[in-house]
Amino acid sequence: DIPDSLKEVKGALEVIKNLHRGRNRRPIAETIAKLLAATRAHAGFAIWPTGEQALANIMRIMDQARRYEARGGTTSFRAFVDELEARAERDEASETPIVEEGTEGVRIMTVHRAKGLEFPVVILADITCNETRADASRYIEPASKLAAMELAGCAPRELQDHAAKEHDRDVEESIRLLYVAATRARDLIVVPAVGDEESDGWLSRLNPVVFPAQTERRAPSSTHPAGCPEFGDDSVLTRPAKAPGKVKSIAPGLHRAQKGDHQIVWWDPRLLILNVEEKMGLRQDKLLQADENRLVSDRGVKLHEEWSAKRAAMLAAGTTPRLNIATATELALAAPASGPASAEAIAIEETIRDRGRPHGKRFGSLVHLTMLRAPFDADAREIGQIAASAAKMIGASDDETAAATSAVVAALESPLMLRAKAADIVMRECPLMIRLEDGTAVEGIADLAFAESTNDGVVWTVVDFKTDIEVAPRLDEYRAQIRFYVRAVRESTGRPASGAILWI
Repeated sequence: DIPDSLKEVKGALEVIKNLHRGRNRRPIAETIAKLLAATRAHAGFAIWPTGEQALANIMRIMDQARRYEARGGTTSFRAFVDELEARAERDEASETPIVEEGTEGVRIMTVHRAKGLEFPVVILADITCNETRADASRYIEPASKLAAMELAGCAPRELQDHAAKEHDRDVEESIRLLYVAATRARDLIVVPAVGDEESDGWLSRLNPVVFPAQTERRAPSSTHPAGCPEFGDDSVLTRPAKAPGKVKSIAPGLHRAQKGDHQIVWWDPRLLILNVEEKMGLRQDKLLQADENRLVSDRGVKLHEEWSAKRAAMLAAGTTPRLNIATATELALAAPASGPASAEAIAIEETIRDRGRPHGKRFGSLVHLTMLRAPFDADAREIGQIAASAAKMIGASDDETAAATSAVVAALESPLMLRAKAADIVMRECPLMIRLEDGTAVEGIADLAFAESTNDGVVWTVVDFKTDIEVAPRLDEYRAQIRFYVRAVRESTGRPASGAILWI
């Protein structure tokens, strides 16, 4: 017995307990999905001001969990969490994009990442960032494969000797980066600047095309440029106590830059809405106030319960197989004597075989591949080439290749294969399928099926190749397998059919 005030806590702990106990016996993404469903977290996140981003990040974690398991990661939930933490420490974690390319919005990126891109409006940020380091931090000499770098404030002699040259290179690189940044804008570029004095950061090289001449700073050509509100007379919002004031400041309005024929609009910062405090709960409060009588929320709970019930019923229906499929080999192995027409005889024809030859699954595969590819009138040389090609595919040895060649030569000379050679219709590696009385669909592939013309019409023969050292221990299984094939041929062609085993 617990007080009512703790019942919700108990329910939360029950959810965590159940998820914890089965975390390593179910897919990781399923555990996360069960947590979200049990807590209805989707609805909770959706009413956040940044709810769409939160949901997108959660869905991304689930996708990462699926990829983690797909690439062979351990099924341990803890191992996946450890990997997420390690990626976060390596700064590999990033926000999941929730808008498509071309959608209106603000994208924040470095100058390097902006290379090759173009935007309608570009704002160059971080005005206080230095153009370069005071001293060069590395010296690279490709010819001698030398990399001299500063470490713990100490610089090697090679770096000191070439410090001036490397600093000049850094300056050139900073100019190139500034060019890239300034040319990303298609319609409008915004350059942060302080109206009292020219900046000396990474944007300082833009000062001649941003700042007006000293004599024109307090005399804009217009204080109400097109598309702008009416400006005041100061472009600086706050100053240190000892600053001279707006006497030397650039007046807001339309100015002509020191260099170039273009015009610059200096903005009045007092017209901007600054220091807006984010109200995380405002959206949620409005939703709750609009449903004080709980009519909408109760209806939403009912709709969610109905949806959950329909979804559970759909998943249950989806887990019920509508079609049971089995292979003839599986059914014959499970119950050899229960195959169709179990009283029907299956002939066995044995070829001349070398008792000392190689054996095993690989050798059997090699013989089957050669039998399926060799023409009925092939000679020993041609059969040997076919066997050698098949041996390369499965990695068979030379001894196995030679033994398989001899076995196929003898098999093609057998009476059963001579009948197939003279048959009207011959099908090698023939796929077959039948439906049993209980609805099970049985499929298989017969090694050979051929049709012969007789006085009573067309008669089919189904042949399966076997390479066992002794076929007797599995004879019932093999016969049951071929009976499935025979029944499939009869039902599909409507003609008599019989089966045979060619023991190669």
